[in-house]
Amino acid sequence: MNHLLRSKRVLVLCGAGGVGKTTTAAALGVAAARAGRRVLVLTIDPARRLAEAMGLSENGSEPTTIPTARLFSDGPPGPGRLDVWMLEPGLVFERMIHHLAPSPEAARAIIEHRFYRFLSELVAGVQEYAATEALDGFLHDARYELIVLDTPPSRHALDFLDAPGRLSRFLDERIVSLFGPEEHAHGARLWRGAQALVGRVLDGVFGAGFTREMRAFVGAFGGLFAGIRLHTERLRTRLESPEAAFLLVTSPESAALRETAFFQDTLVERGLPFAGYILNRSWARDAALAHPEALLEHVGDDAHAEHGVAALARLAATEHARAESHRTLLARLAEQLPSGAIAVAAPDAGAELEEFSGLVRLGEALVVG
Repeated sequence: MNHLLRSKRVLVLCGAGGVGKTTTAAALGVAAARAGRRVLVLTIDPARRLAEAMGLSENGSEPTTIPTARLFSDGPPGPGRLDVWMLEPGLVFERMIHHLAPSPEAARAIIEHRFYRFLSELVAGVQEYAATEALDGFLHDARYELIVLDTPPSRHALDFLDAPGRLSRFLDERIVSLFGPEEHAHGARLWRGAQALVGRVLDGVFGAGFTREMRAFVGAFGGLFAGIRLHTERLRTRLESPEAAFLLVTSPESAALRETAFFQDTLVERGLPFAGYILNRSWARDAALAHPEALLEHVGDDAHAEHGVAALARLAATEHARAESHRTLLARLAEQLPSGAIAVAAPDAGAELEEFSGLVRLGEALVVG
């Protein structure tokens, strides 16, 4: 894990909902920053206690910088830096409009149009597209050496991976031309007839003038299509390159493991750089659990004490069995890894994560795991 944190430009964390993916992303960001890198963690919707532990601003327009005194509270400050930003899809999409529009006036004409809300909800209102667009933008920000992306839950994994391609298909000229200005329509009589048919249907459903208004909006938006395609193609190339790595966060629960197996297959099929597993909330590293029967030599003839030790022994046997089961699971995950990938166990940090120091300890555990 230490090699990934020191050498990669992008770490993408994927996994089922509820496995601690967002917390793991934050802990890896903390570890990388403490190791000296300038890090940005892009997160979707952190739990309240995690957001409070990191001092994360809700709906902030810019990343929140973790104070150096908090990041290095246990020693002298280092050169590393940690910023965190909670993705706001509408803000991401609006910034893209301003960046790609030929002028501020053109950007305002798009954003203030009543159809813009429909389009932004269709495209940027989904977390998956916001994640890809924000990632593309920050990859060109010289402030950051490493970006850790916390993706939506894996039931939306294909949506995240397909977001650039899905947008490109939405913006395909053959579809857009149905709503483009009439003077720019294809010369073929059949296509002009299709435009007229679409116009009559939409005007009949939404009222007279709808198609004309839609054409005006598409005309204003049309100049951005090439730039959006460039963004999506560029990001796909970056995610397929050796500078990126995908980590699958899972837990010992069977449902999470099934999701992880499905997602690994997806990554391999698409040729994306699968870097390994993080088995979260695991007892796999608890190899040195003490056995309470050692207390018997101290209880003497006290029957109540013997009864208490016996109860503790039964509980300890359950815990030992769980730890052994998790170690077996971790070994099984490691067996199916491609060359160079890793399988790391992360402990269940529990209430420790209510404090930033808990993220520090979790990050350290992941690095040495």
